[in-house]
Amino acid sequence: MTVAPHPSLRDKVVLLTGATGPVGRTLVRRFLDSGAKLALCVRRTESSLDLERMLAGRDADAMIVPCDLRHEENVVRMVHRVAQRFGRIDVAVNAASISGPQLGIAEYPAEPWCNVTATNLHGTYFVCREVLPWMIRQHAGSIINITSTLTAASRAQWGACAVSQHAIEGLTKLLASEMEDSGVRINTIDIGEPQSQPDGVRTEVGWTNAFLWLAGDESADKNGEHIRAADFA
Repeated sequence: MTVAPHPSLRDKVVLLTGATGPVGRTLVRRFLDSGAKLALCVRRTESSLDLERMLAGRDADAMIVPCDLRHEENVVRMVHRVAQRFGRIDVAVNAASISGPQLGIAEYPAEPWCNVTATNLHGTYFVCREVLPWMIRQHAGSIINITSTLTAASRAQWGACAVSQHAIEGLTKLLASEMEDSGVRINTIDIGEPQSQPDGVRTEVGWTNAFLWLAGDESADKNGEHIRAADFA
């Protein structure tokens, strides 16, 4: 099914992690086009140069916030800075994700396992936990977590990446049940086939319609759902 959503996102404050990744870069452009105010989370300061150039050519109300999502104190400071700048957080998109080595579990080293789960799962948990008080206070908010086809069926050799995505699905469902009737909604978007290369480019943009729709008011009744981005392309 092809869906053509037209959400109104003008002046909504969108916190986007993984803003320099292949998914994040495309989402930055789409949210900018929608008129949203952006808080862009990047792990390394030097990786923000492309974002700075992109923002310099746009009339955008945006900030770039360096933050290593693996560390709780970094996320606490990052969310505080965003809330201090904009006074609210309407949307949080957890787009930061790494794949790690493609190995069987029996061969998977501990260090990359911990790095992948800390980035993908713990980072998502920290962001959700820190933005929720602001959204609850507003009686409104949308948290969008990202998974892929790895959650649809068992896929050998995807190790910590697959495990973290299954855990994100569980986290989303749990938070959705806890936030019922609060005005805050939490959903996941399945972006399709996972990319093993961190610098891979997603040239198509139709899949981003799912993010704009979930971020906007048109999807106010959606909570705890697994959305396929391909249905919006």
